[in-house]
Amino acid sequence: MSNVKHSNHPLISNRVAFLVIGCLEASWSPIVPFVKSAFALDEGRLGLLMLCSGLGSVAALPMAGYFCSRYGVKRTVWVSGILMIAALMAIASLLSPWLTAAMLFVFGACTILIDVSANVNGIILERRLDHHLMSGFHGGYSLGTLIGAFLMSCLFSLGLVPLSAVVVTTGLTLVAMLFGCKGLLAKANMPHESSPKKEKHRGGVPPLVIVVGLMCFVMYSAEGAVLGWGAVFAHENRGIDMRFAGFFYVAFAVMMTLTRFAGDFIVDRLGRRSVVAGGALLAAAGFAVTAFVPHAAATVAGFALVGLGAANLVPQLVSFAGVIPGIAVQNAVSIINALGYSGILVGPVAIGFIAQHFGLETSFAVIAVCCFVVASVTAHILKKA
Repeated sequence: MSNVKHSNHPLISNRVAFLVIGCLEASWSPIVPFVKSAFALDEGRLGLLMLCSGLGSVAALPMAGYFCSRYGVKRTVWVSGILMIAALMAIASLLSPWLTAAMLFVFGACTILIDVSANVNGIILERRLDHHLMSGFHGGYSLGTLIGAFLMSCLFSLGLVPLSAVVVTTGLTLVAMLFGCKGLLAKANMPHESSPKKEKHRGGVPPLVIVVGLMCFVMYSAEGAVLGWGAVFAHENRGIDMRFAGFFYVAFAVMMTLTRFAGDFIVDRLGRRSVVAGGALLAAAGFAVTAFVPHAAATVAGFALVGLGAANLVPQLVSFAGVIPGIAVQNAVSIINALGYSGILVGPVAIGFIAQHFGLETSFAVIAVCCFVVASVTAHILKKA
């Protein structure tokens, strides 16, 4: 424990673990048009193919906590990262839709294993150092998405085929993971219990864990709305040329990344309750501005406001869940991620359904209301946090 207190290496390793997830996830996104074209998929079949990644994530969730306890965080991250890279290479080979579907399932499963492991590692470090760290760790993920998307886009602009671009990107990511994640917790350093036995709930899962998970469900859906529908909204509803519509998401991503890296300082100054509840209100305002002000500048400002408000919600809710009595930290994180990642699956579908019948403005307005509910609930449950 004294080594942890006097070394920044474990903190750097935790940030790198999150960065690895972000880089690899962002590397998949630019390949999607190539997959669609290579297999002549329509939007419906492409949507089903992409669903395989989400199914893999959900399938891996029950095992994530067990792997952390059984093998430690470091080994779980390394093995999952290597499998994730291999799956991405197979996908980029564009050999068959069935192989792509299977590899997307593996890709999604490994994503959740690394995600849960990195969150568990972060919560344990927060406990040992008695300091807010989680927002900065999640900032590593946001930075990774920017690096991965930028690098893949640059490689494609140079004329590289998908497999070559993936080999370069994942090769650099692999080096970062193997050398940058050495300070993650091994099996011997994992805590056996998160709370005394007498505090355990008979039902197995404290209700507060479910509430926190549902709040993450809403916020994951909100973030997915900007990622999946932001450029479409800018093009179809605000008349922005397709070549520039993607920059509207960049406003969101950059603001989220910067705010996450400053998040721990902000939480130390304002407190977790103010940051989470206030952030949800800002996100609600951002979606409202985007939905109701019919101007391109307002859309950029709205997406940036969503990034500013939503940046620290999930990291701080996960951190809070790690100290809920009556459940092991790895199990709490697994349950919360199960509910949160369900938002990634259900959110885009629900948004598309509402948009088909009432328009994307209405979809964003509904998300604004949901974010307001998150603000109200978190203001109540975080009174003593």
